[in-house]
Amino acid sequence: MRPQTLWTIVGTGTAVISGVMARQSIKQTFRHGVFEPPVNPDAEDVEWRQALIWGAASGMAVGMARIVGWKIASAGMRRTRRSPRGRRLLARIEDYED
Repeated sequence: MRPQTLWTIVGTGTAVISGVMARQSIKQTFRHGVFEPPVNPDAEDVEWRQALIWGAASGMAVGMARIVGWKIASAGMRRTRRSPRGRRLLARIEDYED
């Protein structure tokens, strides 16, 4: 496996997981504090104000979580490449062919 492919898998996986976690946590926060998050912002019973607040808050939270996920994955890969044990592990993974 090429190093670029490995980084893409690790970085994307971390970003997706952190984005999902952020979305779930902001849903719970909204349920307990502000209002029930709209399932479909286009529905008749959802006010413009609620739809806009939910869209802005969830978009910002998920975007920030994805960036944090990428940064954590990047730092982990750098730390792994610096240690002898990590280099051996990466060499095994990168040399692996199907």
